[in-house]
Amino acid sequence: MNPISSDVAKQFCELCNWAYECWVTHKRLFDENKRTETTIARAKYFTARLSVITQEYSLLQICKLHDPAIQRGAVNITIDYIVRFGDWGLDADRINGYVRDLTSLFEKLQSARNKVLAHNDLEAIMESTALGEFPEGLDDAYFSALQELVNAVHEKWLDGIYPFNDLARADVEEFLDVLEKAEQIAT
Repeated sequence: MNPISSDVAKQFCELCNWAYECWVTHKRLFDENKRTETTIARAKYFTARLSVITQEYSLLQICKLHDPAIQRGAVNITIDYIVRFGDWGLDADRINGYVRDLTSLFEKLQSARNKVLAHNDLEAIMESTALGEFPEGLDDAYFSALQELVNAVHEKWLDGIYPFNDLARADVEEFLDVLEKAEQIAT
């Protein structure tokens, strides 16, 4: 018997999608935003704080996907859970390939997760040590591999693929448009 039900598979897909939406919102709003003359750029203290908040929250959502399946007697819906209890059979090599790709980013974030994202490590905070690294483009590769894993999960327990919700990009554009229009009215 497979301990993964269609409900659990759906929840896993939704958790992965949430991590994607958080990441793409931060990336589009701060990393890819070319609108330098907008209100968002002028409110530099607020937007700097908002950037840190959305970045840390996005990274935490990614890290939570990499928690152990079983931790202190509790069961977590994570990548480990899906792999360990998924009964992948002939697809095991393909699934493990996705996991290797996903793990390459997580390993770069793990020290930040353990010291400042999930805990307030005294030494790390007092030394203001930079933790973790996020090499250019690895985030895109991560979410591409995560999309492949999510599609495999959705195909196995539900029906067809599960594309991540890319409307978050459009939501950011709409938000930036609203800010620009408000600024035009105010001036």
